[in-house]
Parts: sequence; C-alpha cells; structure tokens
Amino acid sequence: MQVWSRKKIETVALAILGIVSVLPLRYFVESQVWFLGEMGSLLVVSATAAWVLSLGDRWSKAKHFSIFALLVLVLLPTLFGLVARGFGSPIAFEMSALSTFGAFSLAIAVVATTNRTRAASLITSGFLVLFCASISDASYAIVFPVAWMLLCVWHLVANHWERLELAMPASVQRSHGLRPSVALLTLLVLVIGAYAVSGRGLKSERLLFGFMPTSGGSVWSDPAARGGVGTGDAAIAAKDHAEAFGAVDSDVFLESTDTSLFDMANDMIGEPMKKSIWEKRQAIGNKTAISMHERAAKSEQGGGAFSTERMPPKKHLHLNDAREPAVVQWDGPTGIRLAMQRYDTFDGSDWSQSKDPKNETLVRGDIGGAPWFFEPSLRQFLTHQPDAVSVGLLKVIRLDSQRIPTPMMSVGIHVKEVERQDFFGIAEDGSYFMPGRDRVPSLTVVHVASMQITEDEIRDRLVTRPEIGISGFDQIDESTASMLQDLILTTADQDKTPADQLAGCVEKLRSEFIFARDGEAASSSLNEFLTSRSGGDHLFATTVALLARKLGLPSRLAAGFYVRPDAFDMAAGHASVLPRDIHVWTEVQLDDDRWIEIEPTPGYLQPVYRPSLWLVARRWAAASWPFLIGGIMAFGSVYLTRRVWIDWLLTLSWSFSGWLPPRRRIQLAIRIIETRARLAGQARPVGKTQRAWLEQLTIADATISGAAARFCDAADALCFGNGEDVATSNATGLVGSLQIRTINQMTQESTS
Repeated sequence: MQVWSRKKIETVALAILGIVSVLPLRYFVESQVWFLGEMGSLLVVSATAAWVLSLGDRWSKAKHFSIFALLVLVLLPTLFGLVARGFGSPIAFEMSALSTFGAFSLAIAVVATTNRTRAASLITSGFLVLFCASISDASYAIVFPVAWMLLCVWHLVANHWERLELAMPASVQRSHGLRPSVALLTLLVLVIGAYAVSGRGLKSERLLFGFMPTSGGSVWSDPAARGGVGTGDAAIAAKDHAEAFGAVDSDVFLESTDTSLFDMANDMIGEPMKKSIWEKRQAIGNKTAISMHERAAKSEQGGGAFSTERMPPKKHLHLNDAREPAVVQWDGPTGIRLAMQRYDTFDGSDWSQSKDPKNETLVRGDIGGAPWFFEPSLRQFLTHQPDAVSVGLLKVIRLDSQRIPTPMMSVGIHVKEVERQDFFGIAEDGSYFMPGRDRVPSLTVVHVASMQITEDEIRDRLVTRPEIGISGFDQIDESTASMLQDLILTTADQDKTPADQLAGCVEKLRSEFIFARDGEAASSSLNEFLTSRSGGDHLFATTVALLARKLGLPSRLAAGFYVRPDAFDMAAGHASVLPRDIHVWTEVQLDDDRWIEIEPTPGYLQPVYRPSLWLVARRWAAASWPFLIGGIMAFGSVYLTRRVWIDWLLTLSWSFSGWLPPRRRIQLAIRIIETRARLAGQARPVGKTQRAWLEQLTIADATISGAAARFCDAADALCFGNGEDVATSNATGLVGSLQIRTINQMTQESTS
C-alpha cells in the first residue's frame, strides 16, 4: 500500500483550503443543504480516489478507476449546480465555476508525484483563495488567505531544509527549525496586520468615475445604460431626448401605479386607526371626486406623520403584476437600512416631524472629475476621515416618492452627468430628496457616499442630556410610562455608560419580545405591545426611542427599507429591495450632531460599528479578568515547576515504552537523556557524538560514568550485533539515574 508523504498531505490540505474559501460567497446566499452536500461529496470522492490509487500494486484496475473518480471530482460542482436548479435551489454558474477550479486543484494534488505537479496544485489553490477573498464582502474572508499562506510557508520551508539535509548531510546541521511557536507567532502578526490595514486601502473606483447609468444615456454615450442594474432599456421613457436626465414628460408616467412608502407600510402593518373627529362637512358626489387627489392626500399623510396604532393589514400587494417587483435595487453592503422618512416628535400614538435642522444647501465637490453634492454639516468629517467612506449605488425602479433612500450618515450623492445643484436637497428631517419633482425618475442610478463610524467614537460621543429625559413621556398614559420605566430599571445599570445602558435595553427587546412579521398578530398600541411583548417593528423602534430619551439621549424614528442579506443576487451584482422590506428603526444623536442607527427588532441585523483592537482587549479583560489572573498564575506555576513535571512525564513515558522494539527504546532513552540535559543547561553541542558527550557529562560521578559507558557499549552491540537484553536493561538504569537534579549536581561538582 502506498504511504502518503508529507509533501502530498500538505498539498492536498492546501487544495482543500482553496475549495473551502468559497464558503463566504456561497454559504449564506445559496441553499445551505445543497452547499454542504456538494462540499461533502467533493471530500468523499477525493478520498475514494486517493484510496484507490494506494491500491495500485494490488489491483490492476485501480489506475482506471481512480481516473474515473478524479473526472467525477472535477465535474461534481457543475452536476450539483444543474441538479439544484432542477429542484428550485439555483446555484450561480460563476460559483460552480469557482468550485470546479478548486476541485481541479484537489485532483492535481491527489495524483501529484513530482514537485512540478504539486506546484501546479499550489498555484491554482492559491489563486482561488486570493480571488475569493478579494471579491467577498465578509469580514472573516481574510482568514482563508492568511491560513493558506501560513500553511504554504510551512510547506516551502520544510521542503527547503529537507533538500539541504539530503544534499549535504556532513556539512549542514540544522539547529533551528520552523517550530509551532514560530508558526503561531507568524499567524498572530498576520492577523494583527490585516486588522490594522483593513478599510484603509484603495477605495472603489465607482466613487471616482461613476460608471452606472442614469435613467437617460444611450448605447453610444454609456454602453451600460442598455443593461442597467438587472433591467433592460425597454422601460426607459425617454423617446425624443434620450440623453436628458429624468425624461418624465412622457404620458407613461402621468398616471403611475407606483406605490409610495405609506402604501407599503399599510400593506405590512395595516392602516392607521381612524380617529373620530367631527367637523362641519358637506357631501361631494362621486363624479366630482378625483382618484389622483386621494393618492396625493395619502402620500402627504404618509410623509407628514407615522401612527403607531394600526389596523390589521389588508395585503394590497400593489406590485404583483410587475415584471420587476423590486422597489429599488442596491449595489453595496447588505444587512443595512435605507432611510426615507424621519420623525422626531411623539404625541403618545403618532410620530411627526416638528424640528427643522435648517441644513444649508448642498455644496458641490468634484471627485475624479465627477460632480458630487455634499451635506455641509457632514462634509467636515469627510475631510478629516477620507478613508472612512463607503459608496453604494441605488437604482430607483418603482418608488413613488421624491425622497432618495440612503444609508446612515450619508454625506453626499452623485448622479452621472448631473451638474445642477438645485436637483438635490435635504428635507426638513435630514433626508435626501429631489425638490421640484413628484418623484425620483424611474431607472435613475444614484451614487451614495456614507460615513463609517467606529464603536469607540460612539462610546465617547454618546452623551446624556438631562433636558431630553421627559420628551415624549409626557404624552403617554401612566400605565405605558410605568412599564417603560420598569424596562429601564431591569436592563440599564446606572453605573454603566450611556452606550451600555442603551445596548442593554436593545438586547432585552431583541431577546424577550416577539416580532410579529406579518402584522396580523401585532399589537395595535404601545401599551398592548409592552403587555403582550409582541408587535411590529414600528413598536420596537418607538419603545427604544422613548427609552433612549428617558436615558437622556436624543432619538427619532426612521422609516425606509431593509436590504436583506439573502436578497443579494451574485449573478446580477445587486440586491433587490421589495415592498415587503419596508422597515422602521430608531436613530440616536451623538454630541457632534451625527445620528447613528439602533436596531431593536429581532430578525434584523444590527448596524456594524467596528471596535478598535484596544477596545476589544479591554472588553475581554473586563469580562474574563478572573480567568486571566488565574491563567497567569497557573502558567507561572507551570513554568516555575517545569523541570519537575517534565522530568516526571519523561519518566512516565519510559515506563510505558516496554512495547517498543529494542532499537526504538534505545532511541527514546537517548532523547529523554538529551531533554533532561537541555533543561539542566547542558545540551549536547553541535557535532559532538553521543558517547563523547555522555562521558563528559558523567565524568564527575564514577558510578553514573560507568553506567553510561556500559550503556554506550550495549547500544553499539545492539546496532551492530546481538545485545538486546543488555542494551534495554542498561538504558533503564541510565534513564533512572540521569535525572535533571542529578545532572545539575554533577555539573556543580565538575565546575568546583
């Protein structure tokens, strides 16, 4: 049976790591069952092929069967992709191609017999690992290239020393090899270095050049305009002036069936409960009413106020007849929120916007020759932190609103070829919109630049303001206020920072309350939500906003869309945001007037605020200080008593070595003696024979010196003659005599 060499094992391990590197790209996007089945099948088929190859000297057909198994191995990802599509779980062909590339690398590693073929496997697996890490948005994707490089360095260094030892055994003596401690230190340095440079490299060229099309454009001025982001150019309304931005003068858009944010909210959580307010009125005939006026009134109501008291939804589902059901399409990080409307005043049942931030007009700034329009109050942060910016692309499909959905801390927007400053503005609630229009033209692609903030900044700038404490509480009934106060007392420790207190409230809501996703079982009021502990996301957001104000933190309600992680289409390169992705969350203000997101609703990913390495270390130390102190004391004790317990372990290992062949026992005895001498500071010098070293080591004690001479004679007789019983018995006596304390004593006597 063929025994695998170290080189083959390491090459196969690197190839397997290359296949596993596709995990961040596929595991959370595709069906996990199909993905795990494919990975398991690849390992089983490759193991079968390797086992059959090892039977080559005993089975004449082994070579032919192994070739067939390796062919199946390479074709397996494609077969899984076709079968999965047949069962309604599509696997992107690009992902199948990556897995096929990895399977090809694994097949080469299994059959490799020369350094050249093993090098081919290393090159293919290394390319796959680096390529997958470069196109992945997952923060942990860097683990795979780091692990691959560490293992590859181990493989190359080991081969280097192996070649030297075989070529010049008489003149080369290796004294320091690639030890596990060195490998772990290298891994630690790579991880720290990757964390230090993360997010500080070159930014996407999309910010500089803006290659995505607007609703205008043509195949001549911008070839991508015909494809857009997942839709064709058939829906572009422009006929006479295709180059003009926002060609909305066509009759196609005059009687639009697009749904507004208010309509989508009604579909998910129901319409606001009607209040009985009697005023003077006069009946109007049906022929006099105009349906479009009703739609305008509803849109104004949706934009001006947001009620927390709702009726069960009727499920209108306005977009069932649309070819493209998406409201907007987003090319950027997923698991985020795109805000359209914000409210800062709560009267006990309804949210409204009363404060006017009085933002100045957007200011223009050219980046790479492209005109960008920035919010003046946030542009200063962009100047001081140019690397802390991410850019996403938003394509409006069927959104009946003049507002532009944008991520948290959006600092500026850009639409290709649009240079007019009056095309964009900031609404009274701080949201971006297009003034002078009924809505953002369909198929418009907007580049949005947003600031990234660290958790350290949030903890430093989340400062309580005592005057905020009663804002919103004076409008709710005593029962609701009492339950909110009890919620704070049971979660927010007064000794903690405001950030920790707010995080405690959010964690309690996410862990002990139930999110009624369909709205059918949702509570109709805030009081009922706190009593039943079940309700819609608007009630979760309202609760956290009020709790934040009770803690002295300015807060407001935000409504918009949630970009689901599973909505990202790998083939199209964007995520489709549907009407059911309407979402409500909370925003809290920092002391520098910036607003951060708070996600209290279970099932939605919380905003990612990356902590610094120093903050992570402090948290870990604060949470694990008893274990840390105990570990340091235990490690110190182990280190100080290392000679005692290592000596005991060596004695124990010799006691259980009776089953070994005589020559192996002699080798073990030599290793035990050399280890004890090294711990005693008397390591065998390089190039000195074991007999000469033992004679010099035991010269101070005549009894042990005689035992060492007899041991060396018996070992020579065992290797070159027949002296098994004498050799093992002498080895036992010498191992028992040459303990660490004995070597130390002999060394002191010899010195004196």
